[in-house]
Amino acid sequence: MYKNWQFWVVGSFTGFFGGLITFLLLFLINLLVVKEYSYLYLAAYLAPGFFYWLASTRLRDRYNEGILGFGNSFRMSILTGFVLTVVMSMAVYLIYEYLNNPTLEFRVNRIETEMIAESAQSGLEQINSNRLYVRELMTPKYLAILHATVNLALLPVYAFFIGTFARRKNRYLD
Repeated sequence: MYKNWQFWVVGSFTGFFGGLITFLLLFLINLLVVKEYSYLYLAAYLAPGFFYWLASTRLRDRYNEGILGFGNSFRMSILTGFVLTVVMSMAVYLIYEYLNNPTLEFRVNRIETEMIAESAQSGLEQINSNRLYVRELMTPKYLAILHATVNLALLPVYAFFIGTFARRKNRYLD
């Protein structure tokens, strides 16, 4: 199945739009969540699994007559996940580097303020060291690499589960 053009079209389009939607979800969570750690951030890491499933079921139902094996579903999830990761990471870098840097600066200042409040007993050198470390970690390039690494690490896990459960045979009797 992976040699057919439908495989590549479904995986690429679903990955592209999935990456954009996942980025928008992450962006909205960053804007709306006041705390630096929240369970809502898990939604940004669970959302790609939905798009992997969507691509596999679309391929199975529209182009493969209701039957999709584990290998083809696994390959579809890998293709979709790779495209999704590239699109999402590029969007994170471009948006936070060129368009919305004040939001990122606001998050850095908020994290620094909470960090200083928690470690008020530490020396000034330790506080300045921690501030520089937070500033280095919250650069757009590092955030793009971080999201790409996490998504690529979760990709085989999602692909395995989706490959296992995406298989369905037609139940129609001729």
